Amino acid sequence: MKVSYRFALPAVGVAVAMAASVAGAQVPRQGPGPETKRVVVTAFRGDVAGGVKLADELRTRISNDFNIRQLMPVSKKDIDNTLVSSGYKPDSALAPNDIKELAKLVRGDEVIDGEVRKTAGGYKVNARLFLSRDVALSQPLVTVEGNNLGDIAKQIVHEYDQARKQIPATQECENNLRAQKVDAAVAAARKAIGTYPKATIARLCIANAFQSWKNGPDSASKPWKDSVLAVTNAITTIDPLSTMALRLKFGVYEAQKDEANQTKTLIQLMGTDPTNTQLVEQVVATLVNTGKADEAVPIIDSLVKANPGDPQYMRTRWLVLRAAKRWKDAVAAGQAYAAADPTVADSSYYLRMIADLGADSAYAKAAEMASMATQKYPKNAQLWALKAQNERKAGQIPAAVASLRQALAIDPKAPGLQMLLAQLYVDQNQPDSAVAAVKADVAADASNKTRDAAFLVSLGGAAYKAAEGTKKPEDYQKAVTLLQASDAIEPSANAKFFLGVSAFRLLAGAAPELQKKTATCNDAKAAGNYLSMINTNMPAGGSVSPETAKQILGAAGQYQAFVDARTKQLCK
Repeated sequence: MKVSYRFALPAVGVAVAMAASVAGAQVPRQGPGPETKRVVVTAFRGDVAGGVKLADELRTRISNDFNIRQLMPVSKKDIDNTLVSSGYKPDSALAPNDIKELAKLVRGDEVIDGEVRKTAGGYKVNARLFLSRDVALSQPLVTVEGNNLGDIAKQIVHEYDQARKQIPATQECENNLRAQKVDAAVAAARKAIGTYPKATIARLCIANAFQSWKNGPDSASKPWKDSVLAVTNAITTIDPLSTMALRLKFGVYEAQKDEANQTKTLIQLMGTDPTNTQLVEQVVATLVNTGKADEAVPIIDSLVKANPGDPQYMRTRWLVLRAAKRWKDAVAAGQAYAAADPTVADSSYYLRMIADLGADSAYAKAAEMASMATQKYPKNAQLWALKAQNERKAGQIPAAVASLRQALAIDPKAPGLQMLLAQLYVDQNQPDSAVAAVKADVAADASNKTRDAAFLVSLGGAAYKAAEGTKKPEDYQKAVTLLQASDAIEPSANAKFFLGVSAFRLLAGAAPELQKKTATCNDAKAAGNYLSMINTNMPAGGSVSPETAKQILGAAGQYQAFVDARTKQLCK
């Protein structure tokens, strides 16, 4: 039977159309199952374009390489929509803790995170896996360089596939640990390590299992410290950035009271997350409290740089520099702190600043700072006293006397101020005024007698030594005035000894003058007074130096007849 051509064309067309329809039809794609794990991959940090492209490559490769019933990537669309609704830009490169929060929102179980940097030959990439429930449950994957991000993604996904093998047995370890089955937990984690020898997440479970011995009933017989250290050392060999391992280490060193390793571990821990200000502050405090403030300086410097104008960090930097005894830097830091927050410039602030300038031997500047302080706090005797001390060290003696008088007008009984005033009078060669100041101190508080007498002895002894250099009678007389006042307040062998020695020097200097025809009765009486002073004080002061006392008393005896004869001749 013949078929007409005009009917044949439609028949052929229908056949072709049917064939095309069958060929174009797609078998429905299998969807995720109830056990499917979801992995979050956001833009890697570092190079912006490279970070976005690498994340795309990773999601594509995971989609292609894994059975969706086992693992699937959270889609870029879901990630970007969540970022936008949370106030971020699409394709934002997030810090690990922020990715953790994102993973909660998009129901992610695992995270592939990392950094990508441009190099001369292409890119350098660091990638790691962490579980979304805890950033610290982390596993380094690869550090790789190359010029093709697709090839780099292939290496990351391959290592990720291997690293995931530890997760089921690690979960078993954690379940046993929650049930307080420590031995079973350790056995499960060791099984996990058998599936992936570089496993850090599984080793962290072992370390936590050993750590649990610390509070167990048989803690005394369990070597939890050595056990935890052995495992955490193995972890940080694989992953120096493991925060959980470092914290567990720190706990051991703290229990062992090993301050050196505590500090070292804290610094390593801080390096894992420099943006964690609470941790940085803990490191700074530990370094300062263990006498290693110098090591804390660059740390607090970086904090201040990252938080410009923040008064709290500026204050911490000032205090750290003070602890490090870097006085010039500390003063500058203190001034910057007060400039940022003028309300902090209270009396204690000025006291510290004055002390720092003085420690740097910048006495004139310290006096200027004290002057500013006394203008703001005119009734603060301590500030006036500090002003006086620094004025004295800067050679501004009259100004120092005036400042001390002001301090004493505010607080006549302020400890030590009369002593400082006495020292200032000695500096001005006014021993009588110095003695008056010390006597005023005794009058204000009689319990100061012993201290004040000893103070005058020290001044008198210093004056005697100075006179030994000049050989001037007036310098020896200055020593005598101070030493006699000390002995009057409270007798002492030291005062009497130096009185006897000073009197002998005065006698030895007066004797040649007494021989001259121009000698007067007053000269003779002065020599007699020196002899009397020697004979009265040296026997009691001889215990200080018996040999010297013996020589002086012997020599004084030889002068006696001569002085008596001249006195008889001149004082008729």
